[in-house]
Amino acid sequence: MDRTAGGSGIGGRVKVVGHVERVDARRLCYAEFVDRFMRPNRPVVLTGLTSSWRSCQDWTLAADRRAPDLEFLARTFPSPFVQVADCSSWEFSDQKRLEMSMREFVDHWVGSSSNGNSGGSLLYLKDWHFVKEYPAYVAYTTPTFFADDWLNMYLDSHPIHRDSDIANHKNEINCADYRFVYMGAKGTWTPLHADVFRSYSWSANVCGRKLWLFLPPSQSHFIVDRNLRSSVYNINDDVSEKQFPEFNNAEWLECTQEQNEIIFVPSGWYHQVHNLEDTISINHNWFNGYNLHWVWNLLHEDYKVAKDYIEDIRDICDDFEGLCQRNLAANTGMNFYDFFVFITRP
Repeated sequence: MDRTAGGSGIGGRVKVVGHVERVDARRLCYAEFVDRFMRPNRPVVLTGLTSSWRSCQDWTLAADRRAPDLEFLARTFPSPFVQVADCSSWEFSDQKRLEMSMREFVDHWVGSSSNGNSGGSLLYLKDWHFVKEYPAYVAYTTPTFFADDWLNMYLDSHPIHRDSDIANHKNEINCADYRFVYMGAKGTWTPLHADVFRSYSWSANVCGRKLWLFLPPSQSHFIVDRNLRSSVYNINDDVSEKQFPEFNNAEWLECTQEQNEIIFVPSGWYHQVHNLEDTISINHNWFNGYNLHWVWNLLHEDYKVAKDYIEDIRDICDDFEGLCQRNLAANTGMNFYDFFVFITRP
């Protein structure tokens, strides 16, 4: 199949050549998941895994399980600070981030919905470290397919980076974990990106629907510039032919993820995601022995970029290699030393 995505206008500027496979996970064993999806690095939608999750009951309205119970969430989890993306604002390679309380976020969402979002910003709560913040509330259980999670098991006991100057940086390199809750109204979205560390990720819709557009790693050169410094931000924009001359050659996979479905995102796959309804999702980034080489390859590539960027000060720098490693940690989230400690620590 070769067609241009259309309908809602989301993804309407790209060539969609196929859809992500959908599998009933109750009929799938772990070895089969590894052989069919993890080892070959292929995306898949898994069904039948969330029926026992507490979040699927508590976080949705009793009268309409497709709708989020925003008042329950604001009352039960009154976080003083949540990170929110303004979906209408572009800052560097991402959306502008704001901090507000959970109550402020919910009040904004409810107020925007009541007036049809007239004149208001679409705000998307992202990267909420729910498990760390509310450990006594067991909202879900990690499916067996994703339980071999070296990244979060390590972070439960150890930091990735020990340099206090970098750990206290605005970018919060010393991340508590990579287990997140996302919450956003219909129309909120996430720009085109590949996941942190080139990790795997999994994303479960507690309620709502999402449209995903995927690009395989073998075609990532179509969406980055010649200098490998920037990538396409929004595939629905008029993408600059001068900056990204091969963008129209990219062939995308499409997926509409329904409520109670989980999508497995393999390493290095660029993706852009749009909420088709008011949506709450649970998301993990993770890696293990099957994709550790993706993490190392990213570190090595980013190290060369960081090194080349400051090459002109090598002769006047007392610790040039140390500075390269500090820049690598600040830009990528870990450096060579962190990676070595991570893979050797029992």
